[in-house]
Formats: sequence, structure tokens, C-alpha cells
Amino acid sequence: MVLGGVGSLWLVTGEKDEPKLVLEDLEELPDVSLPMVSSLSSTIRASSEFELPATVEAFSTPGRRKTTNFVTVARILAGYSARNITFEEVVLRLREGRLDIPSKEIIAIEVAPGEWLTDQFVRLPSGSYGLSASTDPRSLFVKSIENKPDSMRLSSGLLVFLSEPRWSLATEKDVRPEKEVIESAERWLDRSKLAVEKRPADGDLIDLLRNHVAMTVNEDEKADISAAARLLAKRQSILDVLPQILAREPAFQERVREFEVAETERLKEGLRSKVEAEIQAEKARLGELRLEIVEAETRLALAGKRELLLRNETEKHDEVMKARIAEAASQLQGSAVAQGDHLRRELDELRDLVLQMPSHPPSVVLAPRAEMPEPERPVDDRANAPAEVVEPKADEDARKNIVAGLAAATGLTQASLIAILLKSTEEVPLLLGERASGTAADIVAAIGGDDSAVAFCDPSRISWQDLTLDETSGLSAALARAKANPDILVPIAICGITNGPCEYWLPQFVESRRIGRLPRNLAIIASAGVDGSRVSVPDSVLRFLMPVEVPDSAKPVRRLFAGSWPAELDTNRANLADAIDVLSQSQDFENSALQRAAKTLSRLPQGAAMADVAKPLVQQAKWLASISADGQYEFKNRFKNIEG
Repeated sequence: MVLGGVGSLWLVTGEKDEPKLVLEDLEELPDVSLPMVSSLSSTIRASSEFELPATVEAFSTPGRRKTTNFVTVARILAGYSARNITFEEVVLRLREGRLDIPSKEIIAIEVAPGEWLTDQFVRLPSGSYGLSASTDPRSLFVKSIENKPDSMRLSSGLLVFLSEPRWSLATEKDVRPEKEVIESAERWLDRSKLAVEKRPADGDLIDLLRNHVAMTVNEDEKADISAAARLLAKRQSILDVLPQILAREPAFQERVREFEVAETERLKEGLRSKVEAEIQAEKARLGELRLEIVEAETRLALAGKRELLLRNETEKHDEVMKARIAEAASQLQGSAVAQGDHLRRELDELRDLVLQMPSHPPSVVLAPRAEMPEPERPVDDRANAPAEVVEPKADEDARKNIVAGLAAATGLTQASLIAILLKSTEEVPLLLGERASGTAADIVAAIGGDDSAVAFCDPSRISWQDLTLDETSGLSAALARAKANPDILVPIAICGITNGPCEYWLPQFVESRRIGRLPRNLAIIASAGVDGSRVSVPDSVLRFLMPVEVPDSAKPVRRLFAGSWPAELDTNRANLADAIDVLSQSQDFENSALQRAAKTLSRLPQGAAMADVAKPLVQQAKWLASISADGQYEFKNRFKNIEG
């Protein structure tokens, strides 16, 4: 198998013997016997890299034939980099046409360290390499390898490129030995001296030298001048003295001045164009800003008009609602007065019947008659109703000051305290920590004053009735006060709910308050025990709680009570949409839970930040979701497996 002839290089992969393709019938093969050649003159000389027989006659001996397959076969390129001779010797042999390279196809020859000749050489009929016929060694174009191709260097000087090299742009180079260049320069110096000796007394040396060069110098000598100039340019001593020589030449100084003027004008023009471009860009940006300002002013005007229309509609709606409320109140008052008059008439008739009865009734034994209860007087019978006790009310500024004072003393944020108060009339906020009981008592005392109730749980109190029978707690009085004053908030504190079985009374309290069996204005704030004998709380009861961690740095609260707080229990429709928008940004709410939390958040006091108050409600939603999921919820060690 011959691939491109002797001297070509190939890269093959996936070599595999194929026994199925071996020729079995050897008799049908053509006769490949070689002519008789003397064994003295037929010794094969091949590279040691190939395993070939030593003589030609060895090819005629029987052998084992086989077939080999290759997956890929690719022709590879090679260059020549001499190893046993210098680069000057390589250039000399190229100029003389006797550079021997053991390969037919060479893409580059290294003529200097890192500099390769790629196109100005040919393979001569003799098998050696030399420069092209029209190539001058004083002006060869050399290239360098910019990348690092995979290569393999052989002992013969061949450099096999396993990957394709990337060549740089060609640069002109004089590859002659430095000695030859210096000799050429010296010949020119001798010629210059001869011209100086023969110049006339009034003649110009430069003009004389130019005329002499024009009449006597051929193309080869001009090339020598260029080569000598390039060589002298590498000498630092000459480069240092050139500025002094040029400084004495008026023509050169004039050209330098012209160049400076032209360069100054060019720089000025560049700066001028750059400034103009920046001015145009800033003008365009200013125009865009003006358009945005006009658009914003238009939107602001539309918003003002919409606000005015909305305010007018709101005022109309308020007037209609006030009229309807007044009408309903008058109807209720009229109905109550009519009912009272009817009861009075019936009572008068009953009295008349009693007066008409005989004074001495017959002696007949009658069964005892149940005493007729006195009819209840209507609420609107103000003439006979007892005088209502008017309690002082805490205004909005006083309530803000109380919340700020509680936050400073307990370490809780004002938003957390507002969320606790909002949840205290719906569910049960539960304070956790060593300072939890004292903090709960301080909060209810700041809101309810001396009429606030504080009860402590123990294993003997397992129902709501057991808690109300404790005279020292004040729960019974607080319950009566909440019934008598539905418009004020009556707070109670239940401390240490894990000290006893709270599942027997806590759900009863929450559900009874929800359906109206207990006053809705009865606000409860609870705390959990931290040590001692405690009772686990079932998951069904944990759903009624909103746990809040109290910092250990909490301090006792000074007396902050400034009057009763109003019981704002109804949903604020004006804030409901904003509350839904704030809470819907969290992914922890289901649809029904989102509605309930939004109604709670809509009741926040004026001036409070809705986003901050919403954070404790979001934490409670996460708490409820973790209880429903896998039971691995926060504060689990406070409510589970805590007996003893």
C-alpha cells in the first residue's frame, strides 16, 4: 500500500487486523518474483523507523499476508529545523542549493530562531532544497508560529506538525551572515570617502553623494544599503547619536515642525468632533427628559382629577350611608318605643284586672301559681334605665405612646405588638420565653388598667369555669365588664397554659367568642411555661395560637394606662384591598387563610406600617403550614413531650 509516495507522512488511528479479508487461495496470486540481482549490490538502506528486510531477495520468500484496517487516515505536514548545523549554515546551503532534507514535502524551513521560511524555497531535481531562482537572500519574507501546535521532533531534523500551525504575517529579513553585511557596509563607507575626496571646494557633499550614487549604484548595491541600514538600526550607540545628527539638518527640522502643526490640527479636530458628538448626545438626552417630565405632569394632572372625583364620590357615599343609618336608627327607636308602649298598656290592663277582683275570694284551695316575672324594660327606656358609668377613653396619641413604651421595655417591635393586639380578639397570641408571663401581664395592664384580668394555669384547672372561679384572677369581673361595655377592649392574660391541659378550655373559649357566646371584645394574651411539669399541646389546639418569642432582655413596664381602648372589631373596607395586596406577595397563604389574615390586617390603627404588621401574620401562616405538613415546626420543644 503506497500513500502519496515515499517521503510523505500520514497519521492513522484505529488500527485493526481483519482475518476475514485475508486471501486464502495463494496460487491465484500473480507472480511477484523479482529479477535476479546480485546480493552484493542489493542491500536495502532504509530508516531505522521502518522494519524492512535487509535484502531485495527477502521479498520473494513466502510470508504471511494479512489485511489491516484504519479508522482514520490523514496526511500531516512537516517542517525542517536543523539540529546538527547552525542557522547560518542552513542559509548558506539554501543559497547554494544543497540543503538535504529527508522528506519530499516540507512546508517550512527554520532560518533563524523562531523564524521560518514558508514559500521562497524549492526542491531541486537532485533531491536537495535551495532558494527560488528570483529570490534574493537580502530580502526574504519570514514568518513565526503564533500558536503552540502539537508537534513531534525527529532526530533527522524534521518537525512533524500533528495540528495545523498558525503563521504570523510575513516580515522582510536579510538572512545573510552578519560578516557579509558588515563587509558590504564597509565597501559603501570606502565609496563615500572617495566621493568626499573628489568633491569640489564649493560643492555640496550631499548633492555630490546623491549624484555619485545615481550614476554608479545598481539594484544589488541598493539592496546592500537597505540591509546595512537595518543592521545598523540594531546598534544602540548609533540610535543614541542619530537625534544629534538630525538636529543639525534644517530640512529635517522643518519637516518636524510641519508634522507637529499637522498633528496639533488633527488632535484639535478630533477633540472638536468628540465634543460635538457629546453635545448632540446630551441634547438628545435632555429632549427625552423633557418629554418624560411632560408625560409625568400629564399623569399627575389626571391623578389629581381622579382623586377629586373619588373624594366627591366618597363624600356622596358617606352622606347616603349616614342618612340610611339615621333612618335605620329612627326605625329601631320607633319600634322600641312602640314595644315599650305596648308593654305598658298590657301592664295597665293587668293592674285593672287585679283591682276588679273581689276582696274576699271564695275558700277554694288553688294550686300554687307561678309568679309572673316583671317584663324587661327596653334598652331605649332611658327614663327608667340606670345611669351608665362613663369611663375615660385613650385617644390615638395616647395609644401610640403606650405601644412605643411597651416596645421599648419588652424588646418587641411596635409592629409585633400591634399584630398581637389585632389577633387577641380572633385567636390567641402566645408569648414564649422566660419573660413571657410578665410581658403578657404588662401588656394587658397597659391597655385595661386595674380592671385587667391575669390568671395562671395549673394542673387542677382544666376548664374555663375553673379559671373564672379564681377570685384573684379577675376573669369573672372582666367578663361582666366586657358584656356591659361592648365598645371597649377588655384584655385578659392567661399565663402558663402548658402548666395544665389547655385543650379542655382554649378551643371552647375561641369558638364561643367567635359565635357570640362570649363577648367579642374580650381580648386574650397567653404565655407558655418554660420549665417544671408541663403538658403537651395537641396539634388541633396549636392551630389557635400565634407564637411570638419574647427577648430575654425584656424589662418590667411602668404604668402606661391612659384609658380604655376602643374595640374596633369590624373589617375596615377601605384598607382591605391594600391588605390583600400586601399579603398576596407571600406564597404561604391559602385562599381562605389569606382572606382571614387580610380582614385582620385591615383593622390596623391609623399611622401603622401595613407591611411591617403583615410580617407576624406571615410567620403565623408558615407556622400553621409546618404543623399541617410534617410536624417539624418551630418551637416544637415548647409544646411536645415536655412532661416532667
